[in-house]
Amino acid sequence: MNRPRFRSLASLGLLSVSSFGCEVDYYSQLVAGELGSLCRTVPIAAALNDPALTQEERDKLALTEQVRQFGIETIGLYAGSAYTVFEANGSAPAAYVLSASAKEVFTTYEWDLLFVGPSASKGFFDRQMGQRQADDLTGRGFDVYYARVDGFSTLGILPDPVRQSNLQLDDVELAELILHEMTHSTVFNPADMNFSESVATFIGRAAARAWFEAAFGVESGQAQATRLRFADKQVIDEYVNELFATMAAYYAEAAAAGTPRETILVEREARFEAIRARFAAVYQPRLDDPARWGFISEMRLNNAQILAAIRYQGSLSDYQAVLDKVGGGFSQALAVFREAAARSDSRAYLRAWVQDP
Repeated sequence: MNRPRFRSLASLGLLSVSSFGCEVDYYSQLVAGELGSLCRTVPIAAALNDPALTQEERDKLALTEQVRQFGIETIGLYAGSAYTVFEANGSAPAAYVLSASAKEVFTTYEWDLLFVGPSASKGFFDRQMGQRQADDLTGRGFDVYYARVDGFSTLGILPDPVRQSNLQLDDVELAELILHEMTHSTVFNPADMNFSESVATFIGRAAARAWFEAAFGVESGQAQATRLRFADKQVIDEYVNELFATMAAYYAEAAAAGTPRETILVEREARFEAIRARFAAVYQPRLDDPARWGFISEMRLNNAQILAAIRYQGSLSDYQAVLDKVGGGFSQALAVFREAAARSDSRAYLRAWVQDP
């Protein structure tokens, strides 16, 4: 579970037009936002000589070039023209993303997006427009999660930029972001966003760890710090998966018992509180940097937020099992992931592939 912002958003939900009522205003702000971003970009080589950037920003921008090349040459990721240009967007996010769910059960609210079909998320460049739609869904009785997006991938179609706001991330988070987004251009199942985001989470982390080890040495301070960061994230993954499983079981039991919706809404708050307390008592002490993740025990939980977290962090061990079976070779693992992306049930294919002698 990350802070109230998404690490990334695969592009189709963001760049498509909702077919419901044409939504001309929604379409217009998407086009204006993307064109505005593209018009502000300059080649990274030029940005590296821009005196308006601090030395720290230029150093991080240079790091993105190295990470991108590592992703292409060593990991086997496709980038197209992505991350060859820079956008001076200050501290603004790349975009915003909205998702929603029923309160009494894990049922994702879906938008019917032209060229995409049903989508569990909807992207915005216009923050106020997204907030109005979030408020409307809240008023209609849905749980809502509306958050900023650090980056999104156009799947190699457009020259996605490194943004100035990305340079506010530390080196580990920045490398993970670039490699996560490059994974979307390499492995993508438009019909299964849980698979598409979780495989990008896995590759983003594993490839970032490999880059720090290759660039600075396995025993370097940078590599050790990276391993500790991702070990902490694995603990958070465990918490997210337990949170999802616990609440899914409760909702199923309540539905089977015919528990009234009003009662479920009361009882789930007690369960949310118990889960937050469990994080502080069981998970936080296992962290190398517990202060970094202290916000989790204070977050007000809802179903939309939990579903967003599980989309990125659910059962990442499926991907590790594939990487282990191919002996740690990223290109071989990516070939398996691409084959899985072409199947109707990507996860089932991976699990069967791992079990196949």
